[in-house]
Amino acid sequence: MSGLSQLGMADFASRPRHRVAWLTFGLSLSAVILTVLLRNYFFIQAGMLKPNFGLIHQAYNFNLWQLPLALLVVAALFAGLGLTWVSSRKPFYCFAAIYLFLAVDLFALRYYVTYVEPERLVLRQIRIETPKLQRPLRILHISDIQAGSIGDYETGIFARIAELEPDLILNTGDYLQEVPPATFASEWPKLVELFRSYVPQYGIYGVFGDTELELYRVPQEALGPLQLLSSRTAVIDTGAGVLSLHGLSLYQSNQAEWAERSVEPWLAQSPDDEFRILMGHAPDYAMGMAERAIDLCLAGHTHGGQVRLPYFGPLTTYSEVPKDWARGFRRIGIPYLNVSAGAGSNRHNGLPPLRFNCPTEMTLIELIPLRSVR
Repeated sequence: MSGLSQLGMADFASRPRHRVAWLTFGLSLSAVILTVLLRNYFFIQAGMLKPNFGLIHQAYNFNLWQLPLALLVVAALFAGLGLTWVSSRKPFYCFAAIYLFLAVDLFALRYYVTYVEPERLVLRQIRIETPKLQRPLRILHISDIQAGSIGDYETGIFARIAELEPDLILNTGDYLQEVPPATFASEWPKLVELFRSYVPQYGIYGVFGDTELELYRVPQEALGPLQLLSSRTAVIDTGAGVLSLHGLSLYQSNQAEWAERSVEPWLAQSPDDEFRILMGHAPDYAMGMAERAIDLCLAGHTHGGQVRLPYFGPLTTYSEVPKDWARGFRRIGIPYLNVSAGAGSNRHNGLPPLRFNCPTEMTLIELIPLRSVR
């Protein structure tokens, strides 16, 4: 490469004995780029971002397995040409190194998005000032554990929860998404044991998600400390203020107009001095709650998109809410809204856990009495 720097790239490429090497490299690189663009365009046009999880799986395998394997083959071919074309050995070896570098980068990216970021659990912390409480209260919002099977990662989530010692845990659905040979029957008892590993003083409440239909047939005694609210309300008197929790059904969380039918009677029966928390699996319901006298709305479902591109955001959210609502905490009128990016990843039909620029998370929400804030 020292010869390259001395001669200059243009002069190097113009040498007759190197023109074949450069032409071969140019054609091969053009073919690779064109193939990548066309394949991914096909995936998008076929409905990958709607999202179609089968196509997402295919795109994952193509871009992060088949493509780097093909690049390794091309690198080997260029290395072989370097051995054959002795007079053009340097450029052929240089091009082989470029393809090898690209292949290794893609394999490294595959490892990162599959094994690193999906288990890089982030704790987000929020403080809300309220005159409705006389002492601080710590609420842990967790969503979309969505375990393919219960293992070390899931055990680590609950160990972290125990360290935080929240006063109340609220879960916005999607507890399991079993990957064979795991089944609901094999994994649900394990998850219940994890729920039992830390039970806060004001309990664990949740709503139904959309990944485990079997949960609808589970009796309350088999839920352990988890209390599911589906178009139901729970009132918690902390001695320093009252919390009113209302859980939407799965269908209501997806439709703002249907959520209204459950919210109206709840608000009518809830005194104004209660801290009102509305939970639903999907955040779509929140689009109809801006003028409602609700203190806090919680949701999950979107996973924050799981794959978020710089300056673009999530590729798909599986929701009708604005993209900037798909993850994080914001005010949406009267209520605050927190949409969790989820503690797990989508495992639809065996899809590997995929995360890029959107790590798994849970949120610690601290309710602070207004008079104690300086």
